[in-house]
Amino acid sequence: MKGRFDFPLFLAVILALVLGVVTLSSAAATVKGGDILISRQLIWICVGLALGIIAFIVNYRVWIEFAPVLYGIAMGLLILVLLLGSTVHGSKSWLDLGPFRLQPSEPVKLTVLLMLAWLFRRDKTSHLDFRGIFKSAVVVGIPVVLILFQPDFGTASTILVMGAGVVFLLGMRPRVYVILFILIGLVGFGSWNYMFKPYQKERVLTFFNPERDPLGRGYHVIQSKVAVGSGQLTGRGYQKGTQSRLKYLPEPHTDFIFAVFAEEFGFVGIAVALAILFLIISRMLNIARLAYDKPGMMIAFGVAMLLFYQITVSTGMIVGLVPTTGIPLPFFSYGGSGIITYLIMTGLVLNVFRNRFHRI
Repeated sequence: MKGRFDFPLFLAVILALVLGVVTLSSAAATVKGGDILISRQLIWICVGLALGIIAFIVNYRVWIEFAPVLYGIAMGLLILVLLLGSTVHGSKSWLDLGPFRLQPSEPVKLTVLLMLAWLFRRDKTSHLDFRGIFKSAVVVGIPVVLILFQPDFGTASTILVMGAGVVFLLGMRPRVYVILFILIGLVGFGSWNYMFKPYQKERVLTFFNPERDPLGRGYHVIQSKVAVGSGQLTGRGYQKGTQSRLKYLPEPHTDFIFAVFAEEFGFVGIAVALAILFLIISRMLNIARLAYDKPGMMIAFGVAMLLFYQITVSTGMIVGLVPTTGIPLPFFSYGGSGIITYLIMTGLVLNVFRNRFHRI
């Protein structure tokens, strides 16, 4: 780790992108307009790499100084999507921009992380006080509430987990942990009873017993399990997965893309893909450990936390370990807003590594 560039992290991300495009090209064959999806994904990757390079070149402390402006723009977009957004699969999460659509909740993940780093950019204390916790809760809470109104529980939970992870990293006194856990319990109870839509509750209930609705909510999990199981050790082969080719798998290019991968490449392929994804996370955690200052540590750890949560939930979802929440698999699932955000975040983490020895 003596150089100025973390090549293992960069190469792992490139490998993940390659595997993602290969899997998408197979999954998209069963989706209407599949060729267009692949072309668009390649364009998004190129745009993401270009923006990631910019994020890498400009010192991350400069980005942090602009965090309030970026955060304000992001919140404005979340409000705009509630007023003018288009509804897809029951969620009002997209803004139509001619031939393309923007999902503002994806770049919001980045702006929340930068805003948290901005809040504590001059903080030298070893523990957060109530004032710091309150400010963090406001920064994280505003977008979470706005996203829940779409409603998009998956993205809201991702931002909440990322924000909570960063706050816990900064450290708190024991009594504060107790109070927070009580508040989390109250928020969870209130969300279940007053904010969750009936279909979201049904997803959770079906998670515990998919057979209660095998042709409805449980269908997705059951078919996904069949796909994973039929892959066995080495898989059925590229573009030879029966579950996806016969269109039994729902959303094969987004939410269930890893089920397509598992059926075609088997246990060996799963092991390789997860090894690459968790190598990305481990390198980012190491960069957080080596960071020069607290904001740099927060950025690297926050991105690692976000990726860990999304990878764990997305892969756990296809085998029924977690409820179906619609969380995409980073670097694999189709989606321009997501892939661009992940690559910008990767550029920022590499930036933290490059500037770990000195200030501006």
